[in-house]
Amino acid sequence: MFGETPRERSLFCLMMAQLALGFRGGIISPILSLYIRRQGMSISQVGLLGTVSLLGWLIFEPLSGGVADRIRKKWMMVFAILGSTIIYALYPSAGTFQHFLFLNFAMTSVMSAYSIALKALQAELLPKEGRGRTYGRYLSVISLGGVVSPFMGGWITENRGYTLPFYLSALVGVVGLAAVLLMDYDDKAPKDTATRAEGGWRTIFTASLIDIYAVRGLYFFSIIFRSNFLPIYLHESPRFNASETQIGTYMTLIRLTVAGSQAALGNLCDRYGAKRMIVASVSVMGATYLGLVYGQGLALLYIVGLVQGLFMAAADLGMMMHLMSVMPDSRTGMVMGIYSESENIGGIVASPSLGYVYEGSGAEASVLMVSVALFLTAFLSVIRMRERDG
Repeated sequence: MFGETPRERSLFCLMMAQLALGFRGGIISPILSLYIRRQGMSISQVGLLGTVSLLGWLIFEPLSGGVADRIRKKWMMVFAILGSTIIYALYPSAGTFQHFLFLNFAMTSVMSAYSIALKALQAELLPKEGRGRTYGRYLSVISLGGVVSPFMGGWITENRGYTLPFYLSALVGVVGLAAVLLMDYDDKAPKDTATRAEGGWRTIFTASLIDIYAVRGLYFFSIIFRSNFLPIYLHESPRFNASETQIGTYMTLIRLTVAGSQAALGNLCDRYGAKRMIVASVSVMGATYLGLVYGQGLALLYIVGLVQGLFMAAADLGMMMHLMSVMPDSRTGMVMGIYSESENIGGIVASPSLGYVYEGSGAEASVLMVSVALFLTAFLSVIRMRERDG
């Protein structure tokens, strides 16, 4: 992975960029929804903000996928990191619902270019032989960026206020920018695009690809809940009454387990297959959310964090490995764009639905909804997913 060819060097630089941006995102993850809530927003408004964020992904990720097959992905990532750094620096000055609408939409719109370029480069740069093992080790390294940063974000917020973490995140983005600029892999699209476009839309909507798109979209209910509603639930629920630092610790435990397990999970994926890994991990994830409904106390919360980190890592790795095994090599940008679009569609449905259930039927009902969605994801994986067409 760290050899002397442009491909190997670029994979290393890509890993360093992800390390920095993972650290940046980890600082904000435990506090963003709490910050918005402290500015007077209701749960429904938090849910609507999540929907608006997803609209940015929904609109611009497919466009980014088309662009990624035509220009150097490196410059897409540079644009996204610069734009998101500016947006992070603007969050402390936001005070109204309209301000947050603009910033959330702008952030995801800009980061669409980064997301698609990153995924496409991963598919192009990872070796085909032992891909699960290599990808697992790659993820282990980049996950380290988010291990301590959620705790740091929670602690800084509790002791220094909500402003400093946003400025710190903006500063960390500059490190990721430097790593991207050092990439020298030539990923320019060929001038003759006939080969790349051969088969047209049919190449990105095969039965195998549609299956993984559907599984990923349904799985995204849990991602949306964890990002937008879970910190509020843990903070306000009498079962936990968690402080910002304690929520940061919980998220740090998740990321610590993710970082420590990816290499081994990559080996397991190569040995037993991505489908089995997806079914098992998503099922266990569903059970952990039941624990958050019927259990209580910080000890349970931290145990759940460790378990969720392990099986969340397994689910994400399994889904990406399955996608790479069934996607056409010549359409990496568009396939990653549609894969991300399936996440966005799942999120567009999940965010207002979870917010409505949270406010209308209670917080625990929304957690149960996430658990049901995860069990349905496992069931869909069993009956629909196949290794390849034909």
